Amino acid sequence: MKRLTRLDIALIVVLLGIWTAIGVSRPDRTRRNYRWIPQMEDALTFESQREFLPIADKRSTGVSARGTIARGYLPIAYPPTREGAARAGRELLSPLKPSQDLVASGGRVYAAYCLPCHGAAGLGDGPVTKRGVPAPPSLLGDKTIAIPDGRLFHIITYGQGNMPPYASQVDRDDRWKAILFVRSLQRSAKVKEKTP
Repeated sequence: MKRLTRLDIALIVVLLGIWTAIGVSRPDRTRRNYRWIPQMEDALTFESQREFLPIADKRSTGVSARGTIARGYLPIAYPPTREGAARAGRELLSPLKPSQDLVASGGRVYAAYCLPCHGAAGLGDGPVTKRGVPAPPSLLGDKTIAIPDGRLFHIITYGQGNMPPYASQVDRDDRWKAILFVRSLQRSAKVKEKTP
């Protein structure tokens, strides 16, 4: 076995001294450890479902710059008021050209989000109305048929009466597709009325 030289012994003593000085082998267990990389202990992370508390030096991604818009959530220029709904009815037009594919896609959106209250045929007799939820008006009535597409879009976006807003659940294009499907339901009902 190799004998320890004076240099080896001196190196061991120096390392033990450093080890003791930084507190790695500290006898007092109530004292906090030495922090080697404090950035890892004090990371700027935010857990989901936790209230956001802005950080003073703005290093967090949680603070958005003024005027930014979240991807996929383009604002509509009509406030969630009766006046905003009326103005949307006059000014807001569907960006989609009606086609069978879009109506079919709107039917899937309608089945997922609208059918529970409005029912499969749009009569306001959905399954939740049998459980005590107030029945919505029929989508096939003359009053609803007279509502412009822009106002329907506003109603789906912001809600109205007992109807909650669906802007956070239904994509903008899908709201327009659902309106196309509702219009196809209304046309089918009119054809059935006229057929003897």
